[in-house]
Amino acid sequence: MNYHKCLIIVLAFFALPETASAESRFWHQKAHIGGDARHRCTAFEIGNKGYYGGGHINSGSEITYQDYWEYDAATNSWTQIADFGGGLRYHSSAFAIGSAAYVGCGENGSHSYTNDWWKYVPEVNTWFPIADLPSIERRGGTAFAIDGKGYFGTGQSDDGYHTDFYSYDPDTDTWTALADFPGDARSAAVNFIHDSKGYVGTGHKFGSATSDFYEYDPATNTWTAKASVGGSIRQDALAFAIDDKGYIGTGDDSLDNDLGDIWEYDFDADTWTQIGDFGGAKRHYGTTFTIDNIVYVAGGTDGTNLKDLWAYAPTSSIAEDYLQDIQVNLYPNPSTNIITFTAEFPNELQGQLSISVTDITGRTIFETAVIGSILKLHKSDFGSGVYFLNISHNQEVFKSHKFIFN
Repeated sequence: MNYHKCLIIVLAFFALPETASAESRFWHQKAHIGGDARHRCTAFEIGNKGYYGGGHINSGSEITYQDYWEYDAATNSWTQIADFGGGLRYHSSAFAIGSAAYVGCGENGSHSYTNDWWKYVPEVNTWFPIADLPSIERRGGTAFAIDGKGYFGTGQSDDGYHTDFYSYDPDTDTWTALADFPGDARSAAVNFIHDSKGYVGTGHKFGSATSDFYEYDPATNTWTAKASVGGSIRQDALAFAIDDKGYIGTGDDSLDNDLGDIWEYDFDADTWTQIGDFGGAKRHYGTTFTIDNIVYVAGGTDGTNLKDLWAYAPTSSIAEDYLQDIQVNLYPNPSTNIITFTAEFPNELQGQLSISVTDITGRTIFETAVIGSILKLHKSDFGSGVYFLNISHNQEVFKSHKFIFN
């Protein structure tokens, strides 16, 4: 391909402010997930490895998956592991206890809801069946683990949406019914854990997304309503906790608009504060796992199935603290001819920034150092399709924007 006509150089660098927060949080793009791009996948972590699999695609053709993949953060690489023991499955749930993970429920390749659960042991790369959930088959439940026990509840079945909740004891392989979730019955709620308590919120209830949020205390088997999640009502979101704060973001609203905002929860103040946007494209049905206090967000969909992986962690770099403030425009988007990219970059970072274009498989098509603020992308150089324009700092992608040539 000939890219000499793509660059129009207009210098427009600006200085960083003299003061900046000593701490920021920052997104870095990592290696694309193995296998096909898909959504409604399941993820968990065991030790220093992350795991991701299952899911489906339902646009054009319909495929349900059973393959699972292991992520090694030390080498930034994915390795395929044993297929899920329960077969084809999407929108299932997972929690991890010790050196094993537990995955169950979901919808299978025959469009039937399930209530079976399976234990994955990485040392032998094998899935073992455990006790079925003692309740109706379902998909889209929420699951977490606290102090050696698993917790699972809510979800969608042929009977509608649910509020029932259960605990799982791996020592006795038994499920116990708990106090019902106090909010409206729903599916696709998200959760995080803090100080031996579970926090559950958002999701899809009949006719609407939600923003309500609750704390579960296993010691007393009680639920307490907390401040509603900030921003729009949302469903199919993602959630995680790191550095004594909780986070909920992305997803979509009741009008099927994808969201990219991230909100931080203060456990002591019971308040939500928006901290910025997710590093990649807006999406719903993303999944998360955590390794060594770094959160990884994997996959999802924004109408196009995705297989990108993003890492989120604290950093003390003042330069990086302001990278997220860089304003980017791509227009017109979609386009049948030319898309113009504009941005303003801090002059202190000259020589540290680069731009690349990748296709939906993660293949790099074009890459250049940032030497100006305008870049013109020609359809004749790329062809029709979906692409991502990525901005990198010191070879780490920190912003990614989707563009389409029709």
